[in-house]
Amino acid sequence: MFMPPLAELNLQETYAAPPGGAWLELTGARQNNLKNVHLRLPLGTLTAVTGVSGSGKSSLVLETLARAVAKHLHRTGEQPGPFEKLIGVEHVNKIVMVDQAPLGSTPASNPATYTGVFDQIRELFSRMPDAKIRGYRPARFSFNRPGGRCEDCEGLGQKKIEMHFLPDVWVECITCRGQRFNQETLAVKYRNRSIADVLDMSIGQALELFDNIPKIRAPLATLVAIGLDYLTLGQSAPTLSGGEAQRVKLAAELCKPDSGKTLYILDEPTTGLHFDDIAKLLKVLNSLVDRGNTVVVIEHNLDVIKTADWIIDVGPEAGHAGGRIVAEGTPENIVEAFQSTRGTGAPHSYTAELLAPLLKAEPRAERDVFDPAQEAKKRAGDLDLAKVGKDAALPWQVDGRKWHTVDRVSHIGTPCRWEGEALAFVIDELGADDRLAEPNWNHRSIVEVASTSKQGGWFLHAETGDEWLLTLKFRVKKSAFDEDELSRALQLKRVDDLDELAVYGRGDRVRAKNLKGPFQEVVITVHWKREIETPAFREFLKRAAESYLSQAKAAALNPAELMPWKVLGEKWHVSRKGFPSNKRVLWEPELVSTLAGHLAGLHGDMELDWTGQTVVTGWIPTSETPQFELYTKRREGVDVNLFAPANSFALGRISGIAAEREVTTHRDGRQAIRLRFTDLDQARSREWAGFLKEYGDRI
Repeated sequence: MFMPPLAELNLQETYAAPPGGAWLELTGARQNNLKNVHLRLPLGTLTAVTGVSGSGKSSLVLETLARAVAKHLHRTGEQPGPFEKLIGVEHVNKIVMVDQAPLGSTPASNPATYTGVFDQIRELFSRMPDAKIRGYRPARFSFNRPGGRCEDCEGLGQKKIEMHFLPDVWVECITCRGQRFNQETLAVKYRNRSIADVLDMSIGQALELFDNIPKIRAPLATLVAIGLDYLTLGQSAPTLSGGEAQRVKLAAELCKPDSGKTLYILDEPTTGLHFDDIAKLLKVLNSLVDRGNTVVVIEHNLDVIKTADWIIDVGPEAGHAGGRIVAEGTPENIVEAFQSTRGTGAPHSYTAELLAPLLKAEPRAERDVFDPAQEAKKRAGDLDLAKVGKDAALPWQVDGRKWHTVDRVSHIGTPCRWEGEALAFVIDELGADDRLAEPNWNHRSIVEVASTSKQGGWFLHAETGDEWLLTLKFRVKKSAFDEDELSRALQLKRVDDLDELAVYGRGDRVRAKNLKGPFQEVVITVHWKREIETPAFREFLKRAAESYLSQAKAAALNPAELMPWKVLGEKWHVSRKGFPSNKRVLWEPELVSTLAGHLAGLHGDMELDWTGQTVVTGWIPTSETPQFELYTKRREGVDVNLFAPANSFALGRISGIAAEREVTTHRDGRQAIRLRFTDLDQARSREWAGFLKEYGDRI
């Protein structure tokens, strides 16, 4: 007859408050050989699930618990094994399965991209003066996008040769010599290192290079701390061992701005690892636990099992003789229970038997952890990534007119081919009108002209970043010009008809389009000055300036025409105006007023601000930050953002509310609960009402 393990009795009384504040329980698990198992998992701990091979560990953890939690949180996924109840899942924010599978199957995947540190490195390179002059954005330094990468190998640095009856072979690209990028991109350097040089560095060397940039230092320091300093940042995923890939995945999780409450599940993570690697793996796992997460490992290695906070031993044997929990508790608990019940007929715990001499012989010690937040803290001499390159005086800031008319460089880094004198001619013609302000040259690729009164916004945006064409955008009174008439008057040939230009398919060179609001936009593209040095174009400039100035004056007298949401308030937000496209809106207008009414009742002093263009905000007079945001101009649904103290709610708590849901961290450190409603039934549900009451009690 089966007897319950001693450590199983009265767990909630003996261990009333796990570090995670609650227990995750699964009752009645019956997958494969499991015999109506009641699993109790203390949240906020490192839990080892042990037992002989075939005892039911995978059936319990992987096929039942993991699938049940994932299905509850995401409403999708594989069907879990049969069970009765899942209790405490409202305290779980997400579930992550971490295995030893490769990070990817091609050289495009590597430690830098997987951990996200490459995004910050690309941002840094885009802030270098050479990159700004060429107009390079972070995407230019990506080997996954056209523009900066070597197109012969598509940024892989290698080419795949199909061997038909043999495995495919990867060989170095002869164009870029494995550097992945074209020469124009490699010309931009940070501390005399190109983006390709950085990818070829070991992680340890990269940490030294970027030691004074916290956003880059923190993830690199994490990789170094877990023993991966010898890997290169750009090392292709297929060349990483299973243990290395697993540690990169865990490092990526550790680097995330996580609020905790994540359930991590690992299946025999120490397989094939050296003792030193096991110690480094434990360092990562313990670091995740210290951040409020729960880690569950299916494990046979006693070096891992003895350091666990909690052990669940499944057995006692394999197959039909297994499928039960024979011991659960701390390592000391299960050893004590084993020794006190030996010879009484209680199920045998092999884990407890093997742990007993280890716990007796080896002393307890403080476990080693790593905190990326400490690495991200500012130190003396650190640089803010957002401020890198701002101190350098750029050419358009030194002499804007010379940059835009003589020295300009296109967005792709090549010299502009259109005549700079064409832009100078337009600016000089407009300069004769005293009602127009001096042009603003202080932008890399836009010259702006507005009125001296600063009313009505800009009149002209001259876009100078194209290689072949100068684009002139004028804002005038709605319906001031007819596109066909203006095109006939200016007589600009289509680009396809200009044999001198190596550019095609640009469409009409004169376009006029009425915008939302009181303005019309007229767009004219120019290559030569002679095309616009005509009486017809001069007449157009005069008419356009008069039209713009009259409309700007009218807008100053009637701001409601430009900003109807400030005048209409609530009526604007429940109307069908102001959506980004003319496509059908998928939800009822009443949904906005219903949700607004619910949110207004959160607090007796709640004040709603209806004057935003697309969002309604809720404020408590004593607070300096909003309590909620209600987005009303999105076709897919009405989005509600609720702000609560950090770690207030887990994703499991809101899993049955609205059509879509997400729990993140707001930029001010508060927790952001994001919900998307698509119909009135969701807004009138009991789950939503119950959650609002609970949320209201916390603000």
